[in-house]
Amino acid sequence: MVEINLVYAFFDEVGVLLKKGLVDIDLVENLIHGHAIRTWEKLKPVFEVGRKLRNDPNIAAGFEYLYSEMKKREQQQASKTA
Repeated sequence: MVEINLVYAFFDEVGVLLKKGLVDIDLVENLIHGHAIRTWEKLKPVFEVGRKLRNDPNIAAGFEYLYSEMKKREQQQASKTA
């Protein structure tokens, strides 16, 4: 469980930095793109349960933002190559 918390915290913090404009999306994509997407998709149900149990919709909000931005970027790049 410690490992999950560390991974979650890392991606959540990267998402906050991205949202605040303190890190460039190109850099984030180059470093963690696939990992962030796959990890969010695996852990999303855990975060949804945590949000309900704690009545806190902000749990993993940075991570969710990171995921959304990475998916948008992925779709934009796919449409460029199509």
